[in-house]
Amino acid sequence: MGLYEYLSSGFGKAEDLNCAEKILYGANKIYDLGIDKNDLKLAAGFGGGMGVGITCGIITGCIMAFSKAFIIDKGHESSILKEIELEFITRFQEKMGEINCIPLVEKYRNPTNGCDYILLEACKIFDDIMNRYYKK
Repeated sequence: MGLYEYLSSGFGKAEDLNCAEKILYGANKIYDLGIDKNDLKLAAGFGGGMGVGITCGIITGCIMAFSKAFIIDKGHESSILKEIELEFITRFQEKMGEINCIPLVEKYRNPTNGCDYILLEACKIFDDIMNRYYKK
């Protein structure tokens, strides 16, 4: 099961998680990233485009998960994270037409399903990248 299937099944709704939290909590479980429950709280402030509608929390959640998966100590130790970020953000922007929360919400948010469409499209890209690069 990938992140797409896990979040498609409804994970995060009953827990009332924001988009960034859904991504990070879900990726932690599915890909066994080893993030402890207390540290998962780091994603809280990234929902709603950091609370002010800028960079989508789905993107920042994915970047946090990629960072945990591919970095041992610090970001400068390898170029793989930058390559993965570039691929993810490029593909996300090509699919959604935007990376910022406010315009994404205006275009895609549904009163019934919230930002699920954006979330699940991002999960497809995330899973594809993880399946190609992540080796536990």
